[in-house]
Amino acid sequence: MDLLLPESVRSLFEKIKVNRFWWDGVQVNIPMHCVYAVIPNPVADHYTDISGFNVPILVLGNYNVPIWDPMHKKIEKMPKYAIVLIHQEGQKFGLYAYPSDCLDESFELSYDEWFKRQKLL
Repeated sequence: MDLLLPESVRSLFEKIKVNRFWWDGVQVNIPMHCVYAVIPNPVADHYTDISGFNVPILVLGNYNVPIWDPMHKKIEKMPKYAIVLIHQEGQKFGLYAYPSDCLDESFELSYDEWFKRQKLL
């Protein structure tokens, strides 16, 4: 996931808005510009085996969106929310989702503070 806004856009903002959500008792923070959608009460259209995990797949238009556990665990039951994230590498674009038990208030950080926090993890 590209955590940076393009320089032409980044220069318009002094802070980065960070969305917070919880999954399995762990707080997960994602920059707002990486979030494509938040889907309440997602229902898997089908499941597929990926690396030994039975992964729930959401079909969103032309996209098959896997729901991945951010802690790399098996998803035992469908979450209350699917946080759909944008993944881009060069000209390639894709979507995947993280599960969430609940949403929390977003917050803002300077870009410098965001990157300091990322180095600690």
